[in-house]
Amino acid sequence: MIELLVTSFPFVLRVWYLRWKGMPITLYNVHYALVLWIFMALAVFFAVFYYYPKSFTGIVPFKTVPVVAENGGTVTEVFVEGGDRVKVGDPLFSTENAMEKAKVEHATRKIDEIKSAIKTAHLEVETADAALDAAKTGLNQAEMTLADHEELKMKNSAAFQRARLERAISQRDTSVADVKAAKAKLEAAKVQAHSTLPSQLASAQATLEQAQIELKKTKVYSLVDGVVEQVTLHVGARAAQAAMAPAMVIIPDRTKREGSRVVAGFSQVSRTELYEGMAAEIACESNFNIAMYHTVLPARVSRIQQSISSGQMAPTGRLMEPGERAKRGQVVAHLDLVYPEHQKYLVPGSGCVVQTYTTDLKGDMAGGVTAHIISALGVIKAVGLRVKAWLGLAIGIGLAGSTH
Repeated sequence: MIELLVTSFPFVLRVWYLRWKGMPITLYNVHYALVLWIFMALAVFFAVFYYYPKSFTGIVPFKTVPVVAENGGTVTEVFVEGGDRVKVGDPLFSTENAMEKAKVEHATRKIDEIKSAIKTAHLEVETADAALDAAKTGLNQAEMTLADHEELKMKNSAAFQRARLERAISQRDTSVADVKAAKAKLEAAKVQAHSTLPSQLASAQATLEQAQIELKKTKVYSLVDGVVEQVTLHVGARAAQAAMAPAMVIIPDRTKREGSRVVAGFSQVSRTELYEGMAAEIACESNFNIAMYHTVLPARVSRIQQSISSGQMAPTGRLMEPGERAKRGQVVAHLDLVYPEHQKYLVPGSGCVVQTYTTDLKGDMAGGVTAHIISALGVIKAVGLRVKAWLGLAIGIGLAGSTH
């Protein structure tokens, strides 16, 4: 409509001229102006729609975090309600934990038991060490006695008796065996005190840590800052572990970058004119108002998705038929607001109309006059966007056949 008004001046001038001359206004008298009007309107239509791509599928994306129980169980307490704001580490709900507490208690008792055994083992090491010293002393005494009898034998002394020599030899051998046994007992006590029992203690501590982790899993905490929505749990219900049936959903706070992001899908033909840094305007339905205050927000294209989703191939058991993908996908563009303070006007999930503006035309025809004319035509799309916002407002309040 705006394009027709802009290009109607040849026809208007012709009609004005005929009236000025007092000539009748007939189809024959205005046919040249009418044909020129049609050709100019078609040219403007083509230029405007080609060089200024528009999207009616813009959205303000946001993330959700489904909350599920680590271990399924009966819910014993729910700490939040829908609409509550939570921070990282805040408890959300808890499940039955009697079995987990029993495992923690058993692991704790086992650790205490092993620690007592380690103390006993250290005492046994001291006892075995003392027994080894006693055995070594006995061995020294037996060797001295044997040496005395062997000396008497060498001197052929009248005091020498073979029976006593044999008993001394037997006593020496017994003492040697006692020393070996005491050493073996000491080594065994050291292995028990310094290796076996510490290993058992480490294993018991690992068991305790695992039991404590399992106990901690019975209380679910928030991992993000955000707002809780869709709380479906109540005390006595069974908490599911599947993400497809979450107990509640948390909408995390958007970062500064995410808060000013809008995603829009454009026709594939628009791919040749879209580019990063391209100027744009965004009009979201949730901002439509009579005063048009902050309804249209300036933005720029920050990224263009290189792949078109309709062409993706998923790993299935059957071959893909191109005819099944007859519906062509869109070129997805990501846009960021020019002014960060406008972020508060973007409602997550809102639908938006996105109008882009070509600003880098480099024409060399007639000194770039054509490029300047096409650039000037952007005002048509700017006015059209605001008209569509008004029409959207009328539809939204039920003045144009709204289905709500």
